Parts: sequence; C-alpha cells; structure tokens
Amino acid sequence: MKKIKEILIRSVGLFLATFFGGTAIGAMAGDWVMGSLVGVGSAFAVVATMIGVSVAWSGTLSDQAVVNSFRAAVSKAAEDNEDIQKALDVQEDGSFDFDDIDELDDLDR
Repeated sequence: MKKIKEILIRSVGLFLATFFGGTAIGAMAGDWVMGSLVGVGSAFAVVATMIGVSVAWSGTLSDQAVVNSFRAAVSKAAEDNEDIQKALDVQEDGSFDFDDIDELDDLDR
C-alpha cells in the first residue's frame, strides 16, 4: 500500500511538472491539448520503462526503484524544459527568493 501511495503522489507531481510545459510547446505548434498529452505521456513512459527494468532485473519493486524512476523522468523532462531545470535548482539549494522568478518586463510578449 505504501508503494501505491508513493506512486500516486509522485504521479501527481510529475503530471504537474510536465503538463504545463507540454501545453506551452503545443500552443506554439497549434494544438495545446496534444502538446500536453505528449509532455505527460513521454514523462510517464520513462517511469514505466524504469519500473519495468527494475522488476525484470530484480523480480521485485523496491521503494528505491520507484523513487529513481520518477527522478529519472523529472531529470529527462528538465533536459528539455528550462523552467523545470530552474525549479530543480531551487529545490536542491532550498533557498527560494523572488530573484528566482523572471521579471514580467523580461518576458516575451
């Protein structure tokens, strides 16, 4: 039950981390819905692959395998999305301040 709860909580986080980036990319290409689905789907494909490899390799699903699979998905998403990378940097150093947020004047309009 603990693993299912862990997977569900991390799935919500992964969905939130990848949905909006996919929406932005899809909107630029003309279809925000498909962009969102591709963003979320590709992230969960990494999770499914990592969990599948772990189960195939060891025959069990360990807590560390669940953690590693979601971390791999976020890391992969961060390669393609600068905003996710910035969020990871703030998460790692633990010190958020408003200098981490772009000024509205700096945004492209």
